[in-house]
Amino acid sequence: MALFTWSDDLAVGNDFIDSDHKKLIKLVNDFHDAMEQGRGNDVIGKVLNNLIIYTKQHFGREETEMQRIQYSRSLAHKQEHVKLIKEVTDLQNDFNNGKAMLTLKVSKFLKDWLVTHIKQTDKLFAEAIRKAA
Repeated sequence: MALFTWSDDLAVGNDFIDSDHKKLIKLVNDFHDAMEQGRGNDVIGKVLNNLIIYTKQHFGREETEMQRIQYSRSLAHKQEHVKLIKEVTDLQNDFNNGKAMLTLKVSKFLKDWLVTHIKQTDKLFAEAIRKAA
């Protein structure tokens, strides 16, 4: 069962950002479902890896756009990206080394972070993109 679904209140009004966010929500849900269903570590590891790869790609697209429009809040926004990537990469390293159990709390953390980031940070960014157009 999905942890959360796309809703209009998550839309920032920018096609590439909204499309990426929909994909990220799907990946967080896939990760949550794999853990909830007790799938094997190999499946959970692959889903976690896919989530990290796509998150990095998404952040890269956002950061390229920030540079293009000379976004005034880019440093703080990038710092949020760096922090999440480090946290999730640390989690992945612990998982791969058998040091940590991934729990449903992890997927809730990812959901909460993504929703907060979209509703606060990314909505400001999308507004700046519209103004720069």
